[in-house]
Amino acid sequence: MADFFKYNKRANGQYFTSHNPFENQGFKNWCEECDITNTTILEPFAGSNNLISMLQNLSLCYDFKSFDIEPQNKDIQRQDTLKDFPKGYKVCVTNPPYLAQNSASRRNIDYPATTYDDMYKFALEKCLDNCDYVAAIIPASFINANIFLSRLSAYILLNTKMFDDTDHPVCLALFNKNQTQTKVYDNQKYIGLLKDLKSQLPNPTRKTNMKFNDKQGRLGLIAIDNTKTPSIKFCHGNLIDANKVSYSSRSITRISIDADINKLIVQLNHTISSLRESTSDIFLTPFKGMRADNRYRRRLDYKLARDVINEVYFS
Repeated sequence: MADFFKYNKRANGQYFTSHNPFENQGFKNWCEECDITNTTILEPFAGSNNLISMLQNLSLCYDFKSFDIEPQNKDIQRQDTLKDFPKGYKVCVTNPPYLAQNSASRRNIDYPATTYDDMYKFALEKCLDNCDYVAAIIPASFINANIFLSRLSAYILLNTKMFDDTDHPVCLALFNKNQTQTKVYDNQKYIGLLKDLKSQLPNPTRKTNMKFNDKQGRLGLIAIDNTKTPSIKFCHGNLIDANKVSYSSRSITRISIDADINKLIVQLNHTISSLRESTSDIFLTPFKGMRADNRYRRRLDYKLARDVINEVYFS
């Protein structure tokens, strides 16, 4: 029975929240805006109703209506809300199902008819189409997906393990009914407005010739943190085994570029370090697994790496 339930959780994209994400000033500000305590809260993907219980523990929920395709307690009504979303609710608080389309295809799991590459995006669209205010625990990489940002009021990175059965990096995304400027938090710490943080990203106007995944490249890039420290760095290419460089690799690579490699490496690592500090790693993709400093590992995607190289090269 345990194995069957585990399979169904995977098939439905269900991961049940075990830590309270709502003890945050950004969330409290949002609650005041949508007057959460004076309305019926909708939980359309309730699982075992953990989120509602957490809101009640903080005295933030006095009335709720919960639904799930596989209810795990008596307070939840059985309903496939991806196909039949509940109507007439102003505020929605949820942990929608996560399931990548390619993963569903590989496992022969039914996937909704949508252009989105992950089920959570489809579920989130349903929530936003039907509710004025939405609070959703979703993958932390959402901030780089470039969808639904016009209604995103706050992005709260949850730098803690939120689920007992997966270490998937997540955020608390808060949406309102109007266009808004997005506030960014790192747990309890307010980082700044999203537009101001984006202004710190490199935006080179010129591009030099470079080739990633060149086994003979003189510039190396270790693009993923190790399990102890924020260790993304550029290095000499010969420090990276050419046999580990492949077209599909996103963690390490060698790059061919016509430049003074010694000088370039110093400048690149200084730029990466400064960018990470000033933006709290918001634009580096969170990677499964916590570092020893209790922060999520991060990955520098190759597009951003190219922009950093071009900016430094022409500076």
